[in-house]
Amino acid sequence: MSLSLLGGRARGFVLQSPPDNITRPTGVLLKRKLFDWRQNWEGLNFVDLCAGSGSMGLEALSRGAQNVWLNEMSKVSYRVLEKNVKNWHDKQGLDEGQQLHLSQLDFRSFLERLRSNPSVENEQTVLFFDPPWEQHSLYEDFWKRVSGFPGELWVESDDQKGVRLVEQKKHLSSLVKEVTHGQHWVLVGRALPR
Repeated sequence: MSLSLLGGRARGFVLQSPPDNITRPTGVLLKRKLFDWRQNWEGLNFVDLCAGSGSMGLEALSRGAQNVWLNEMSKVSYRVLEKNVKNWHDKQGLDEGQQLHLSQLDFRSFLERLRSNPSVENEQTVLFFDPPWEQHSLYEDFWKRVSGFPGELWVESDDQKGVRLVEQKKHLSSLVKEVTHGQHWVLVGRALPR
């Protein structure tokens, strides 16, 4: 299966996707709603804790994000991610000042490292979390680790297969946006203080 970027300088850029039984990409309609809402990423950073194909982070990069971090723990998915990033470098390259970082860590370890990085721990960073929906404990671990985070949080799940939207809102100090398509949703907001 392949995915395409929706906008920016690399609009239409094709990405390979890991097998369906390993990852599930963010749906095109949800992705379009999010990136139509925030089209200009200049001066912003994007961190994807469970990157899969890298589709969300590369979308932000295509639209001008300054720094993008793509983390994927699965070995199979990481190999696909590496190919997509290599293809990006071969065909698109980076604009002046842009940086693209890859890692293959458990999201908890990755997040712990990033929280001490001033390039990430600031108001210009969007932190995106879309783990396997059925593993509810991952969401609990995420919320514990992001308290006091100064940037914006984007959290994705599905009311039938994953955690419920209404229950996740209690973890935010403020709600910025709620994007839904059927039972599938992305919550955008600010973390509770430490």
